Amino acid sequence: MNARIEKYLKAYNLVQLTGWLVAFMALPFNFLVSFYTIVAVQVLSLSEVFQAYKKWNNSSPLFCFIQIAARLLILFFSFLLIFISIFRKIPFLYEVIYIMLVAWCMAEIARYAYYVMRLLQKENKMLTWLRYSVFICCYPVGVICEFYILFVVFRYNDIFAVKMLMIAVALIYVYYFPKLYLHLFRQRKQKLI
Repeated sequence: MNARIEKYLKAYNLVQLTGWLVAFMALPFNFLVSFYTIVAVQVLSLSEVFQAYKKWNNSSPLFCFIQIAARLLILFFSFLLIFISIFRKIPFLYEVIYIMLVAWCMAEIARYAYYVMRLLQKENKMLTWLRYSVFICCYPVGVICEFYILFVVFRYNDIFAVKMLMIAVALIYVYYFPKLYLHLFRQRKQKLI
């Protein structure tokens, strides 16, 4: 790998790790700081589609794009629902968003810490185990929370196009989540032998 690309990847993954750590630590004390930090690192993560396309990592550009786009969409709808909830109570909204953000943070901290250590060529068995194990719980919890947000948008919205978008997004989740989840299990089996 080109030395400049390697430096870029080290810096990128370190920024992502720092952002997710800040979001995780801020979450119990300042929800909005955590939320906006997660929005920032998720927008920044769009560069991972390019990284995957250029084969700078082992990710599939399509899976990468779908996961990032889905998260950005969920963040957008979460923001709108938080605003709407000022005027109209939405049951369990804050609790579900909070749990979702915790699950996202835990999965991403393990993932980016692993990437940083790998790029620094340092082996850490505990970090490798976390990287390929935390998703087992965090991904389904995150997806359940994301589905709740999609359901709330569908339920509290009267615009036909938005309802159809929610159905389309839900169908995409139903199709791609098992593929991504099983792919992660295959990776886990390879890495934790």
